[in-house]
This record gives sequence, C-alpha cells and structure tokens, in this order.
Amino acid sequence: MSKKYLSRKDIVGKQVIDSEANILGNVKELSFDLGTRDIGLTITTKNGKEVNVSSRDMRNIGDVILLKKTLSEIETPKVTKKADFHPPPVKSVKPGLCAVCGFQNEKTAKFCIKCGAEMS
Repeated sequence: MSKKYLSRKDIVGKQVIDSEANILGNVKELSFDLGTRDIGLTITTKNGKEVNVSSRDMRNIGDVILLKKTLSEIETPKVTKKADFHPPPVKSVKPGLCAVCGFQNEKTAKFCIKCGAEMS
C-alpha cells in the first residue's frame, strides 16, 4: 500500500473536530512556523475567529481533521515553567547585566540571581 500525500487543495476547507467531538470550524489555510519547522493549519471557527493549530496537535486527517485537544487547550497553550527554560548564554554589554532578563548582578556572577541564566 502506498502513502497518500496530501496537497493544499486536499486540506483547505476540511471540517475540523476537536478531541471531544465538537466541530470547531473549517481549515482556511496552511501555516508554517519557520522557527520550529512545523506545519500547521489556520482554522476559521464557527464564530468567525481564526485559530492556528500545530501539526503536533492533530490526531488524524481523513474526511475531517481530528485534533488531540479541545479548542480551549489550543487557545491557551501550556506555559513552560521558568525553571524548565534555559536560554542560550548571550554576551552582555555591561558586566553583570543579564542579557536574558536585564537584571543587574554582581560583576563576577556566573549565573543571574533573578532568572538563572548563565552569564557570559
């Protein structure tokens, strides 16, 4: 059995159903996130609002598009805790100035006291 590749015309206009079997709306357009290299969908909901859905949030594409989440879960993405986020070190202009949060640390600090980022 061969794989079926979908084109834009196969997807645009399809009905979108959430994880609780509610009809959200229809696909308006494909979207691309260049930062994460993710393909997603722009959906026009029943009330006319536009919502972007990542391909990671899609369960299956067939006669309709089935999502893994509800509309409220898509609209309010999970926030990453500060402790889980460690941005790459960036050279600060002023000694002790954190390039991530802007907090002025001691000149000899190796890590920012406020956000924990590594000082350069």
